[in-house]
Amino acid sequence: MAFAYDAGDKPTVAVIGGGIVGILVALKFQRSGYKVIVVDRGSKEARCSFGNAGSLSPGSVAPLGMPGVIAKVPSMLFAPAAPLKIQPRYAVQALPWLMRFVFASSQRRVQRISHALSGLLSDSIELYTAILRSINAQDIIQRRGQLQLYPSVDARRTDASVWQLRRDRGVTVEEISREEIRQLEPSIGPRYACGIYLPNEGMVTDPARLVDVLTEHFVADGGTLIEEGVEGFGGEGKRASHLRTSGERVVADSYVVAAGAWSRELARQAGDDVPLVTQRGYHITLPHAGIALSRPVVAADRKYFVSPMEMGIRVAGTVEFDSLDAPPDDRRVKALADAVPELLPGIDVGGASSWMGHRPCMPDSLPVIDRSQRFANVFYAFGNGHLGLTGAPKMAELVVAMATDRTPGMDLRPFRASRFELLHRTGPRSEEGRSLERA
Repeated sequence: MAFAYDAGDKPTVAVIGGGIVGILVALKFQRSGYKVIVVDRGSKEARCSFGNAGSLSPGSVAPLGMPGVIAKVPSMLFAPAAPLKIQPRYAVQALPWLMRFVFASSQRRVQRISHALSGLLSDSIELYTAILRSINAQDIIQRRGQLQLYPSVDARRTDASVWQLRRDRGVTVEEISREEIRQLEPSIGPRYACGIYLPNEGMVTDPARLVDVLTEHFVADGGTLIEEGVEGFGGEGKRASHLRTSGERVVADSYVVAAGAWSRELARQAGDDVPLVTQRGYHITLPHAGIALSRPVVAADRKYFVSPMEMGIRVAGTVEFDSLDAPPDDRRVKALADAVPELLPGIDVGGASSWMGHRPCMPDSLPVIDRSQRFANVFYAFGNGHLGLTGAPKMAELVVAMATDRTPGMDLRPFRASRFELLHRTGPRSEEGRSLERA
């Protein structure tokens, strides 16, 4: 049995994934005159959109892999509570991704990646504001800046290349003292002696509610939501004919893969073996924290965010490489609960809820925005890593422009699904491998 719209003269698009990227892609197609189906497993808590730190960070133009990252690999493997951790059972499986990650962290490649990130992220808050104002839900976002804090000036200097890269891309970066920290956020404890203030950053007060509000609006405007798992594509030749789901087949004219960390197998079936892995992130949410914050605060030495949200104070962060089906590591949750009193003395961590989710990460911190090599009517919108919430609105614009044969407004070559293929086939020292630098 197959599900298909009676769409009249309108073309039909099926979007795989109902997280923030998928629902914004669906809304953009809908507003462009398409009939749209969103196919999602219906497990909200599995999405990054449910449990992320809520940061809208247009200034996050530095990739995760910076020059010198290879020196940090031993701690990733052996330190149990390291902010960036590879579980030993997953190390062999992660090795090809890690090699590409190191390859992407050279100075030349970082500069290119940073330019691409800037184009993707720079106007994210303005795009969200326009979308949410149109549905009278602009209260979900705020723009009060972001603080990144260090225990000493020397500690801040260790990230000097990151802050210079942001300045080079036009991001406003202000160095602040202990007294200025106290004036902005009186609850911050004495451990943190200096920091960086980013006045143009924003936040979402409840990421799960954001997706719910957008989904409700999508359905109210005639969109269809199907809660099924997608198993793959049907079709011969150069076009996909339908989606195979755990229930009925879904028939559309075009398809968009926006399934986050679960996108790799779907892309493989559509002709592209992308080096996508899950980087698992954790949060605890404190409903009765007993302290006040006005904006997201980052303990830069510990690599975690503390965000004031509608449901309480959320403490989120760390990076953990492991498989999609591995159980959560309770030590990661405990590490967050143990660390946050250093930042916020007197905070009440009682009654905390915890969560673990899967960030869809590419080795170069850039998402995949592309058309399938096998099927001309299948498109990709996944792989944002830590920046899915921030990058989603521009990503939606770009993939819809590509699918409707309109000029996308920025160079999409850095986001190609095939950008690591030559490296895989020939190695990083070959002439073909070096051609990636010029692409």
